[in-house]
Amino acid sequence: MQYLPLFADIQKQPCLVVGGGEVALRKVRQLLRAGARVTVNAPAVTAELAALVDDGQVHHAEAPFRPELIGESLLVFAATNDTETNHAVADACARAQRFCNVVDDREACSFIMPSIIDRAPITVAVSSSGEAPALARWLRQRIEADLPGRLAHLARWIGRWRKPVGTRLANQTARIGFWQRMLDGDAAAAVLDGREGQADALLENALNDQAEGAPRGEAWLVGAGPGDPELITLRGLHLLQRADAVLYDSLVNPDVLDFARRDADLVCVGKRAGKPSVSQERINAELVKRVRQGQRVCRLKGGDPLVFGRAGEEMEALAGHGLPFQVVPGITAGGGGAAYAGIPLTHRQMADRVTLITGHRADGAEPTDWRPFATPGHTLVVYMGARRIAEICSALQQAGRHPDTPAAIISKGTTEQQQVRVTTLAKLAQSADATTHEDIATPAVFIVGEVAALGETLNWFGNPEAQTAQNIPQLKEGTA
Repeated sequence: MQYLPLFADIQKQPCLVVGGGEVALRKVRQLLRAGARVTVNAPAVTAELAALVDDGQVHHAEAPFRPELIGESLLVFAATNDTETNHAVADACARAQRFCNVVDDREACSFIMPSIIDRAPITVAVSSSGEAPALARWLRQRIEADLPGRLAHLARWIGRWRKPVGTRLANQTARIGFWQRMLDGDAAAAVLDGREGQADALLENALNDQAEGAPRGEAWLVGAGPGDPELITLRGLHLLQRADAVLYDSLVNPDVLDFARRDADLVCVGKRAGKPSVSQERINAELVKRVRQGQRVCRLKGGDPLVFGRAGEEMEALAGHGLPFQVVPGITAGGGGAAYAGIPLTHRQMADRVTLITGHRADGAEPTDWRPFATPGHTLVVYMGARRIAEICSALQQAGRHPDTPAAIISKGTTEQQQVRVTTLAKLAQSADATTHEDIATPAVFIVGEVAALGETLNWFGNPEAQTAQNIPQLKEGTA
């Protein structure tokens, strides 16, 4: 974060605008709306500024700029059309330790002004950190078009009820959950429709129904998708934004966590092969404990929670204690990685069956009969098999799968770091001595079947000219 966003109370605070033209006028108007005491410094000013001076709203220091004019000013704006003067203002502010904004000169600024949506008491500010002001304005317009017209009325209605609700709901978790239900439900809609009396009645009834000290918790088992943060579902995103706590896997893209509430507990409970991990029993216990305490817990999992995501065990633990839960499916790693690699898992001319299988089971067991997976036209997607790729390829050949059957390894699928390798069962099986799980960037999925060959020509994401891996040393090179 390049700039710290904040909202400053400048009511009756002295502020200085150096410049007397149209740009200075815009800054003066912004400061006046925020209640500042404004001084304009310029030898001459526009008619509009002169009118504000005559009306007593603005003081005019009618002279060239000099450093002592900064005085006790909290904020200073350099808004002249002379670069030398603007830099002199910025230098003087630096020496006086005052915040200075130099119009159209980000490098000289110690603070920048965002693009603002004013629905007082609601204020929305959008900034591009000075990189793209036009984009910030465009975003402001998009956001403003989506905001309800009576948003300010809703803010004031909540403000009116804030103290009574806080008095009757002393538990913070219960209070947060209560307001979330009000905003998601009929009460907020009534305010936005101009029916505040009905909204008051709905809120009062909800307060009466709320069991003080016994907030109702719930668990949400949400699939975060295979890697690209934009692949989380809309439902999953909404629940993530409402959660009091987020228990997330190591495979979840950290950018997805940015969508969570700033005050939510973010707890990593990831499990990675060969590395220190949180046991499933501890995860189950943590889920149960937090839901019992009344928290809304988002259990965020990479891919789909019900495809090798252990959500079934967590559902059983919650149900065993009579606790409510929801499951939000996600794009699984095999489907997402294959799609971004240009590999269709089914194809009318190539494959009419798909099997998802894990290369690593909790009990250490492994399939002993590979014959069901060794027939032509059958696509096999192997999860968590990076350590055993060569073994699996050898076993499939022994079961009858042709050595020239195409195979693809997709590492870090759907992300900017995605790597795709297209080769054959025979070449991977022959590399048994050379291949270890360190040779392949994880997370990775392994696809066997005729459709895997299409990854050479249809790999559209970030690598339209996919290369064929001739042998396992090329896998180690790390270039797609």
